Amino acid sequence: MNHFLPRALCQGRAALFHSAAPRHNPIIFSSRLPILHVAAFSQAAQQPPKSGQQTHSQPPIPPPSKSPEELASLSYIVRRTPSTQLPIYRRWMSGGNRQVVLIKKIDGDRRKMLEDIVESLGIGREDIRINPTTQHIELKGNHFDKARSWLLQRGF
Repeated sequence: MNHFLPRALCQGRAALFHSAAPRHNPIIFSSRLPILHVAAFSQAAQQPPKSGQQTHSQPPIPPPSKSPEELASLSYIVRRTPSTQLPIYRRWMSGGNRQVVLIKKIDGDRRKMLEDIVESLGIGREDIRINPTTQHIELKGNHFDKARSWLLQRGF
């Protein structure tokens, strides 16, 4: 247990209370803090990002192109998340050296979907599997963009 931390906190409090400001008037004590101008923050938020800076917003994903009746006629369905995003995720493994793409929220015939992905995307049969516990489809390698565009093309 580190015994230095509680002592340092006590000394910090003591130094705080033994300042030159009077104890009975907390307004004078707090007036020593620097005044922050809100206008500076709002101007910075309105400026466009400089070149070389990344913005963290992604383009919105279009809504499903098929009606619920058309999706019901298929042998499998990939449901959207509550925020209407596609349930496709990247997982970095082995210290960031290996990438696995997960497709979740699959209802229906998962084996048929797996075969369709193998045919459409040209992924080797040894690089794709159905997780026996979670029933998610796992793609080995950097196939995130291809799988996402394939799901959008299929109307999910």
